[in-house]
Amino acid sequence: MESDIIKVVTNIFISFLTSLPQIIIVILCLYYLYKVTSKTEGILLAAGSIISLLCSVSIFMASSYISHFEQIDSYETLVYISHGLSFFGSILFTIGFFLLIRKTIKNKSLLSKN
Repeated sequence: MESDIIKVVTNIFISFLTSLPQIIIVILCLYYLYKVTSKTEGILLAAGSIISLLCSVSIFMASSYISHFEQIDSYETLVYISHGLSFFGSILFTIGFFLLIRKTIKNKSLLSKN
């Protein structure tokens, strides 16, 4: 029983450690969303980063839970769904990032003309 608790705690720690960059990205996206006047790219950046973070954490957490019960089919289904959602989150983040770059270049070109 003690070994199971150690495995769960280890999985939680590894999940947090590997998700730390994603957590920082979510915080920065939320900060950007709070500070900007145009919300479209901020919403896309924040939504995409949150979805990707939740998917990566869910895989780590579910893998320890499912491996305990040895339900391989459930794990495969979870991985497929999680990767699909993570792909969707990455697309949202990419679109938001593209809009942010386009807006920055447009503002920079307007400033250089003045």
